[in-house]
Amino acid sequence: MKKITLFLVLLLVFSTMLMAGCTQQQPVTPTPTIIPAPTTAATAVPTVANLTPAPVGQSTLIIAVKDAPKTTDIGTITHVWLNISEVSVHRVLTNQTITDTDEEMTATESDDTSTTGWTVVVNKTRTFDLLQLTNESLVLGQKMIDTGKYTQIRVKIDSGTITVDGTQYNLAVPSGVLKLNRGFVLEPDKTLKLTLDFNVEKSIIRTGSDKYTLKPVIAVISG
Repeated sequence: MKKITLFLVLLLVFSTMLMAGCTQQQPVTPTPTIIPAPTTAATAVPTVANLTPAPVGQSTLIIAVKDAPKTTDIGTITHVWLNISEVSVHRVLTNQTITDTDEEMTATESDDTSTTGWTVVVNKTRTFDLLQLTNESLVLGQKMIDTGKYTQIRVKIDSGTITVDGTQYNLAVPSGVLKLNRGFVLEPDKTLKLTLDFNVEKSIIRTGSDKYTLKPVIAVISG
């Protein structure tokens, strides 16, 4: 009986040791560490800064004048002095059609002094003799302005004189501003020169004895 009891005690001790050994040999699985994926340009979330539209570009607009000598039925014109105090251009804010042509057109007299949509390019009075500009143009002014489509040119002539057959006379000029329905497009970082080419033969009207009126016929030349 004692032998059986001893055997059972030994068997219990051996079983306990065996179970303890198995428990120590079981591998411990580590808890995985989750590392967030790096943020790339493709997966970056847009911010307010990179959603802001690019600003409107600008370009340089140059305004010039020129003409050629003419002999008309009112006599030989040797001088036409003009005082131009302002030249403005009108920019469209919608998808409006523009008239882009180098053909001559009669300037339309207007009392419109609105500033909405208009940009002043020349704001200093320039005095010049058109008939001295036979082979070259005279730059009245230039300015950096917003790009886009422009539909009109506005010219303000303050006064003028004309010399016919060696005699100088006062030249009646339009009382308001003159508008030219001539469109053009300004592209970013580009320079555009617009030359107001007066046709003196068509622009001067004799209204009476020794009386002359200016009704400008102008071609707007690009380049």
